[in-house]
Amino acid sequence: MESNVAPWHILESNMSYEDRWLRVRTDTCRTVQGRVIESYHVVESPDWVNVLALTTAGQVITVREYRHGVRQILRGLPGGGVEAWDQSPLAAIQRELLEETGYSGGQFFEVGHSYPNAGNQNNTLWSFLAVDMVKSQEQNLDETENIEIVLQDFGEFSRQAWSGEIPLQALYLATLGLASHFISRSELPQLDAIRRTLL
Repeated sequence: MESNVAPWHILESNMSYEDRWLRVRTDTCRTVQGRVIESYHVVESPDWVNVLALTTAGQVITVREYRHGVRQILRGLPGGGVEAWDQSPLAAIQRELLEETGYSGGQFFEVGHSYPNAGNQNNTLWSFLAVDMVKSQEQNLDETENIEIVLQDFGEFSRQAWSGEIPLQALYLATLGLASHFISRSELPQLDAIRRTLL
């Protein structure tokens, strides 16, 4: 079956705004049907990483902080942007987890990636599961960060997240879903106890 879906042809592209956090690119495009779309804005920002991190006791390491976009104090998963000096998404999430929470060690599993908003953002979310995390240092926060660490039983956190009792950013729900799927299908013995909480 022939498809009419095809990439747009970019007729013109200009950088409308740029700082250290993001770039806004403005494209003029022509669709496969020949329609010209002017001033289509694309937000270019670094790839993002976050992690469902579990302690040796099976507790989820979550963070509570003020999120200015919605002007609320919310719970979330440790994470952040992939910086230029990070060699990989894995290196980025290990750095972010250590800086935000002081936890490290154990094992990290890349459980998937997704696109936060493919319509007008160009970055990728890399999702990780980390197990057997231990507290190895104090937090090392940026000057704008004020993060409280909250540990919670994994099964209870998962139930509250999916029921909406704990409102989470969509990116965190993506990582929770991918990590839970990975846990349920994995045969790794170190995930046995966690897997039982999903049954």
